[in-house]
Amino acid sequence: MLVSVFKRNYFLQLVLLIVLPLILWIPAFIKPPAIISNPSFDMPLFDIILYIFPSENIICSIAAFLIVIGQAFLLNYILTFYELSKKNSYFPAFIYLILFSCDYRIMTLSSILMANCFIILAIWSFLQCYNKSEGLDQIFLSTFLVAVASLFYSPYILFIIWIWIGLFNFKIYKWRPFLVSILGMASPYLVLMVYYYLDNQTDVILNFFPQHFALLPEIGFMNQPVQIVYMAYMLVLTLPALFYTITFRNDQKLSVRKRTATLVLLFFISILPFVYTLHSPSMSLIFIPPVAFMLTVFFFSIKRSLYSNIFLGILLLLTIVKIYINY
Repeated sequence: MLVSVFKRNYFLQLVLLIVLPLILWIPAFIKPPAIISNPSFDMPLFDIILYIFPSENIICSIAAFLIVIGQAFLLNYILTFYELSKKNSYFPAFIYLILFSCDYRIMTLSSILMANCFIILAIWSFLQCYNKSEGLDQIFLSTFLVAVASLFYSPYILFIIWIWIGLFNFKIYKWRPFLVSILGMASPYLVLMVYYYLDNQTDVILNFFPQHFALLPEIGFMNQPVQIVYMAYMLVLTLPALFYTITFRNDQKLSVRKRTATLVLLFFISILPFVYTLHSPSMSLIFIPPVAFMLTVFFFSIKRSLYSNIFLGILLLLTIVKIYINY
């Protein structure tokens, strides 16, 4: 049983983490999909990626695969370090890999994939703010990383709201942390504007924010039956996972409860950039860091291992079907 393996058997965990992602990504390695482009929201840092890599190449899929693996293990380390998941368990990484492998079309480089690298780092930095009177260094770094993420995919700037609400969750009420958060958010943009100015691209500066931020989202998604079934099943899993995460953590120590609340808050704030991604096959990727955490809590909290393995098995089956339908 898969869930039991991630509770007890360290060696088999590593085997599964190597074998299953390779199996899921075989179609992308055989016939690499084109790089996902969102012209309205892709930002200058992702333009550099587009310049370096060709639009359709095995190198893009291999690079994306390695980035996803790195993100999964980093998120797993963060959750275990802060006692939000079982030590010596790679289940959060396993769930992350499954969720990030849900569609053949996203098995390549994309602005959201790159932005998620910095959001995970921002999570790591921001969780350090707990039990600090101000945590100015951590707040500056967290907002700086969120801003860098938004320089790959512009709607990620909305995660600054997560930082601001999270400060209240950590009982940081002073004015200086909020000022520092604004400075951290503005710093990458200031550097970019200075670069454009020195490069005599003043027209880019004038049009930058209207072009990337004054836009309404496009609506057009879930045009495949399997996509509808997959999203519906993810909703069926996520709602009880949210309930388990909120209620079954009440008996934990305060630091765990506060950090759990911060990740739950991240899930809700993810709805904001998600709205701007409804036209893209990568729309669900925005939720993956908090959802991987909540599903870990959910699967580990179910007392009957049979049920948890059935739920996980259905998720794997839908993922495989979804991959090969789009292949």
